[in-house]
Amino acid sequence: MTDLAIAGGRVVDPSRGIDDSLGVAITGGRLTGLGDVGPAAETIEASGLVLVPGLVDLHTHLYDGVSHYGIDPDANCLRRGVTTAVDAGSAGAQTFPGFRRYVIERAQTRILAFLHVAVQGMITPLIGELEDLRWASPAQAIGRAREHPDVIVGVKVRLGYQMVGDDPGPALRLARQASEQLGLPLMVHIIDMRRPISWLLTQLGEGDIVTHCFHANEGGILGPDGRLHPEVARARARGVLFDVGHGAGSFAYRVAKAALAQDFPPDTVSSDLHAHNVAGPVYDQATTLSKLLHCGMSLAEVITAATAAPAAAIRRGSEIGSLAPGHSPAGRPRGAGLPARSGHPGTGRSPRAGSRARSRRGLPRHDVVPARRHPGGHGRHGGDAGRDTAGRRGDQGRHDHRAGGRGRRARGG
Repeated sequence: MTDLAIAGGRVVDPSRGIDDSLGVAITGGRLTGLGDVGPAAETIEASGLVLVPGLVDLHTHLYDGVSHYGIDPDANCLRRGVTTAVDAGSAGAQTFPGFRRYVIERAQTRILAFLHVAVQGMITPLIGELEDLRWASPAQAIGRAREHPDVIVGVKVRLGYQMVGDDPGPALRLARQASEQLGLPLMVHIIDMRRPISWLLTQLGEGDIVTHCFHANEGGILGPDGRLHPEVARARARGVLFDVGHGAGSFAYRVAKAALAQDFPPDTVSSDLHAHNVAGPVYDQATTLSKLLHCGMSLAEVITAATAAPAAAIRRGSEIGSLAPGHSPAGRPRGAGLPARSGHPGTGRSPRAGSRARSRRGLPRHDVVPARRHPGGHGRHGGDAGRDTAGRRGDQGRHDHRAGGRGRRARGG
């Protein structure tokens, strides 16, 4: 007999071409079937609700207690529908063992990680992690990644002037060295980069990831005329991936809408959720997805960009990101219209998605809890808008880096 059946919901799994009213069967903590699931020890009635694969958030910061960005993964990821969270460089080679022992292995959320090429990772706002390049060690990053191949999925570097100074070239070369020797993707933070994105993109290849792709600062994907730089489309054609990485100030509606109008959606949608934005403007991954719905992406496109696409980007597509039999069951989106702030001027009003996931006896890691359908249809611009009272950013989004005697503000991780 099936342990748990979820009956009557609208199941949306674009990776498998599924958008239908289906039952979901779960036994032994794994999906065992879709359709007519038969008798079960427990049944959840999901009529009028939408069920999707467990969300995969490609850019988070979860080294709580060590990194100034760190937050609790279970409270902020799993309970909000993210069953797999990828930490984007909070730990480096010398701090990763503690991250694994005290965070990854204790969390119910499945946590994977990009390892920072700086040995300390991203632990303090007092100074950029690679303003002194002696902190970078490709050799140590390579060694640590080879010790933890089940968890480390790539290499991270941030190229903003607050982190590397005015010349991002040396830091990029060191990170590139580590990722190439490992044969793993390189994730590059581009906001506030002192060189144009055209310089960077020529040095990235298939599977590498540009995060914060819709920011509105130096080093962005748009030229002064609002058109995409030609190198951006050429990079995508070579297989370079473009990730949202919302962050505290790394997402602008006007950039996202301009890119979408030029047929340039993001490959992946991630939150860059961390301690300085979890109370707003990010809140969680589901809210970030709502903003992309508001910008014009379809429900199927948004779900793909937060499930199958990031799973493929970290080479885990056979394990996560779909409702294929044998996968762990997943969370799902919930919607009610709320104002959703981007972290930049030009706030839009969008259906703010929410999601919950909770542990259940017999499902020790990932559970499905149905949610309300977006009022007014299938998730696009529906429902009465309430007021977002938690969106005041204040000093939470300000990360002052005082190196060389000047104050600096960094956006995103």
